[in-house]
Amino acid sequence: MKKKVLVIGITMAAAGSEKSFLSFASHAIDYSRYDVDLLLAKKEGDFLERIPKEIHVLEMGEMGEIFLLDRKNAFRMIGKNFLSKNPLRIVSLLPYILRRLTSRKAEQKAFAAHRIWLEMMKTMPRVEKEYDIALAYWGDRTMFYMIDKVQAEKKIAWLHFDYGKPPREDTLYEMYFRACDKVITVSGEIENSLKKALPSVVDKVITVENVIDSEEILRDAEESANFEDDFSGIRILSIGRICEQKGYDLAVPAIARLISEGYPIKWYIIGKGSAEDEAMLAEKIRMCGAENAVSILGIRKNPYPYIKGADIYMQPSRHEGKPIAVEEAKVLCKPILVTDYTSACEQLEGGRLGKIKEISEDGVYWGLKEMLDSPDIGKNFSLRLQEIQRKEEFLHLSDLI
Repeated sequence: MKKKVLVIGITMAAAGSEKSFLSFASHAIDYSRYDVDLLLAKKEGDFLERIPKEIHVLEMGEMGEIFLLDRKNAFRMIGKNFLSKNPLRIVSLLPYILRRLTSRKAEQKAFAAHRIWLEMMKTMPRVEKEYDIALAYWGDRTMFYMIDKVQAEKKIAWLHFDYGKPPREDTLYEMYFRACDKVITVSGEIENSLKKALPSVVDKVITVENVIDSEEILRDAEESANFEDDFSGIRILSIGRICEQKGYDLAVPAIARLISEGYPIKWYIIGKGSAEDEAMLAEKIRMCGAENAVSILGIRKNPYPYIKGADIYMQPSRHEGKPIAVEEAKVLCKPILVTDYTSACEQLEGGRLGKIKEISEDGVYWGLKEMLDSPDIGKNFSLRLQEIQRKEEFLHLSDLI
């Protein structure tokens, strides 16, 4: 008899967690042994059509929208999804709203926001069906939901982020991590960081790297890329949603400085963000006079031809778990520049497989300048990446339970 598995997600947007899940679903699950439901907060996103046909896709319903809560839409969503049916619910939120409004420390504001979200989640119905295994694959909110709303014999949570960046409320996370059977991180450095922060969960934490299908990447990279211009200089590419975390605002002035010094470069971004974040980035580009040097391409369902067609792949992030796009650039043997997020040294072997610079405008500027002034740096990175290419051995779900 097949074991019943529930995977909890948010949407199927074209982003890292979603891409990681698709690879996991394609290579790590034996559908002759497991009957899999994917429960999404919202049944939407560019990757929805890529879900394996063996998976039953479900949706949380009206309250699932709260998984999309952020500081920009908070007041609207709290009113629509939480208070409209019962205005007295505001009483449970008031302590945390006041803490968020009055605290001077950013981390205390963030802690209060998590508590607000948890109070809202309490009103969501429990999942009626019982499962053998539940997987909270989309990070912390899906973990909170799994622990509080799902009945399963085994519960496993994924962390695609660096636990300490931005800071999280240890007492809250410790309680939920301890309720899991396993907590999976995607990087050894992230595992060490989590264990150091929360020694009480050391026995729960293991590292399982994201599934990267090199054969699929190499095959899909053979399609044509439309950069939407006839630029003939050096193309720099970044992939990821437009938000503060990804550090695009750090890279814009660095790109502008290099253009002013005569370097024939253009930077392309594959990704999208909220209207506010996109407007802020557009304003940064305008202020730096870099309108002709930065091209925002939006979402591309197949980004691999763009990676292949770029001369440098750049990840200027403020913090990361272990970004999949960098792993994909490694498969395509591109010269890589990253900022020094927690797993950067692990991902690029301490700088042997790519350049690692400080998380700042100057870091991005000098990293690019060094690679532009000395093309052999990038060529050597590419040669080393070619030397380490190997056929993947995929981990299976049965190995985790």
